[in-house]
This record gives sequence, C-alpha cells and structure tokens, in this order.
Amino acid sequence: MAKPYIQRISPFDANNPYEITLLWNGNRAHANRIMIQDYETNATVFDDTVSSFELKHIIPAHTLQNGKKYTVQAQTYDVENIPSALSGKVLFYTFATPDFYFADLPEDPVITNSSFTADIHYYSDNWEAINKYVFYLYDASKKQLLKSNEMTDNQDISYTYKGLDNNTVYYVRCAGITVNGMELDTGYVKITVKYENPNTYARIYATPLPSQGCIQVATNLIIIQYNGTDSFEYIDGMIDLRDKTLYYNEGFLIEDDFTVIIRGTNLWQNAELFKMSNGNPGLTLSSHIYSGKKLRFRLTVPNGVSRYLLYSDEQVFANTDMVTVIIRRKNNIYQLKVLAEKTAKTNTLELGGS
Repeated sequence: MAKPYIQRISPFDANNPYEITLLWNGNRAHANRIMIQDYETNATVFDDTVSSFELKHIIPAHTLQNGKKYTVQAQTYDVENIPSALSGKVLFYTFATPDFYFADLPEDPVITNSSFTADIHYYSDNWEAINKYVFYLYDASKKQLLKSNEMTDNQDISYTYKGLDNNTVYYVRCAGITVNGMELDTGYVKITVKYENPNTYARIYATPLPSQGCIQVATNLIIIQYNGTDSFEYIDGMIDLRDKTLYYNEGFLIEDDFTVIIRGTNLWQNAELFKMSNGNPGLTLSSHIYSGKKLRFRLTVPNGVSRYLLYSDEQVFANTDMVTVIIRRKNNIYQLKVLAEKTAKTNTLELGGS
C-alpha cells in the first residue's frame, strides 16, 4: 500500500510554528495526519489531522519542548476518507534559537576607518556548537560585494572587512549552521563608513587643558597596515625585502602633492622596486641595467587615461652602496632624483614620505 514520505526536517525552535512538507504519489489527498512521539519514551505528544489539498502540516508553537528529540509519521486521506499507510519515522530535533548577532555594532553605526573587525556574539541554551559560518558584505542596494571563506572557529567568530570606501553605506551579514543543522543568520546590518584622510603630513599637536590639569595630544597620522602574508626581518632599522614583497592596499589616499623617499642596498638589478596606486593606474618605479655596466631608474606615472615615463641619469654603484631614490609630485608634475653613497650595510630597503 502506498505511503507518504516526509521531507527532511531541520532542527527548529519549538517556541515557533514549523511547517512539515509531505511527498505523496497516489490519489489526490484531501487530508493529512501527522503523529509525533517523544524519542526517549515513545509517548505520543501530538496527533493531528487537517483537511487540505496541500501536502503540508503545521506544528503549532509551544506544542513541543526545546532540547529534545522526536519522531514523526504521516498519512494521507483520499476523497472517500480512506487512509494511506503510515510513513516511515523521521527523527528531528528542537532547539531554542541561539543568540547570533554582531557584538559591537549599535544601531546605524559609523565606521571611522577603511577596515574594521566584526565580532559575532553566539550563545545556545542547548549548548549547540556552530559547524560553519560565512561573512558577507553588500552595497547600499544589498548587492553582494564579498563573501568570506567558510570558517569553523567556535571561539573567535569574527572577520575583518578591509578596503571600505569613505562616505559609503554598506550592509554586513553573517550566516551559519550549527552541528545539528540549525540555520543562523544575523540579517542585514547597515553600516556607514566615514573617515578622514589628512591631506598633509603633520607633527603631533599638544593642547594644554588647564581646567583639567592635563595636555591633549592629537595627530593626523594614520597607521598603515601591511596587507600581504610575508614576515620580515629588520636590519639597522630597515626592512629586509630579499625575495619578498611589501604590499599595502588601504589606509592612505594621496590626492595632492607628495614626496616619496626610497632608500636601500642591493639595488643593482632589473626589477620593479615600488608601486603605488589607489585602485586606478598608479606609479611604478623600476630599475634597468644597460650593457651590464650602467643602470637607470624608470618611473611610470599616470597622465589622465594614459601614462608617461621618466628616466633617471645613468647610475654606477655597488650593491653595498646605499641608494636613495626620491619621487616628487608638485602641481601634478613628477620629478625623479637618485643619490648613491658608499656603505657596508647589507641589502635592505626603507620607505619614507611626506
């Protein structure tokens, strides 16, 4: 005799109504019945029949208890009220809905940096662990911009969003699933990114506050975080970049005049030494050896929709010499200057600017 099948039941909160879906291959069903039993005692806790052409059945809120296991069976009735055979038993769990939300985000938060770390608060009354979770970033229209890799760390549920544009509205979201299959979702949380980018380099400013007996210290310096994966050694105050790349992609924006100073040793080579960009075509400093005896530094700089080249004077120096390359932009005109000095230091590189 034909019998219905019950589709998979994900763990759910018994304090909320839950809809069960049936599959049936036979005469059109005019009613259906479900019977739920306590898994531990086999006692029937819910036996209900509904008249409906739909192969669905609602378990009302508060019918069951959270933190327990149940089994359910179903059968259908045709137009003559003839019942089908009972379906096989399906096991399911009920759990209280865990707390799952962004921990330190007030309503309509303003993010004052181009990056921030979002922490998730998670708590389960039934001590149910998280299996995996993913973080998302959306634009103001809720179009997805970013999806993190699946993560499984139950102790530190967090993610650092990077490269956020200034004066921009985003939505952040985290979704996950517990070890027993209960779905978790923070929903869309709106954030506004608004931070200041200083136009000029400045020293520390000190302002006396006599009424408070203290001095207020301020600066417009921004700490720029390294974005790559290499680890570095520091030799005599400079970074050792042999076979490594120093990579930044956030924390600064150069829109006006500037000077960049690059100092290093072991620069007698054909190589790209330095790049600087703001997501658009930027400048690139490279070195080129000619005829094995002389070297020129080449600066490729943006010029509207195209680029142009600047070359340094011919250089002759030893790998142990300390070489200083100065890149300057003033009124959108670039200058390139090179100085070499004898030194016995090992090959290192340092960057500076203003």
